[in-house]
Amino acid sequence: MINRFSVLFPIFFAAILAFISYWVQVSVENENEKKGNKLSNSPDYFLTNFKTIQTESNGSIRFILSANEMTHFAQDDTTRLKKPIFMRYKNNIPSSQIEGGVGLISTDGEEVQIIDNVKIARFETEIKPKMELFTDQITILPNKDQAFTKKPVRITQEPKTVVNAIGMRYDKKNGIMTLLQKVRVHYEKPAKKTNITAHPIIQNKNLKK
Repeated sequence: MINRFSVLFPIFFAAILAFISYWVQVSVENENEKKGNKLSNSPDYFLTNFKTIQTESNGSIRFILSANEMTHFAQDDTTRLKKPIFMRYKNNIPSSQIEGGVGLISTDGEEVQIIDNVKIARFETEIKPKMELFTDQITILPNKDQAFTKKPVRITQEPKTVVNAIGMRYDKKNGIMTLLQKVRVHYEKPAKKTNITAHPIIQNKNLKK
């Protein structure tokens, strides 16, 4: 009688060898793929003290986008900014500023996303008080003068107004800021009358004091 073990052992051993060979092949392919992705994800160039300026048709400054560092990635043709600052101008005078920890610029340059400790400041003028907005992320459409976020926002406006909400859309052309959900406002009436009006207009639903 033929020993069953002596028959099955070569088959089992061949199967083990085949599995090892397959595992080694897959491991090598995965490693090569990882290396390839790592290489393809590597930046093709970077700049320090980055700054780009866009002007109006009459030559006046429209906005300035600057950052400590700018890194470009060839794989998806995107740009990453370190500590970006987006400064908006009116009649060559700064009117507002957006800053944060990280900035991402889309391939066509039509969208700028700023994340990590985002702060938006509208500077004080003769008719508008200073206003600041704090959030974790905001998307800017520079050429459309629009910005939006789905994250919680906190807005402070001098002298003593604080607004909290979730989600915000801003349309500079129409001067309208729309707060999307769970809007809460804390307002203290100034001791003296002033000619300062609150701008932009804030639209909201289910406003709660």
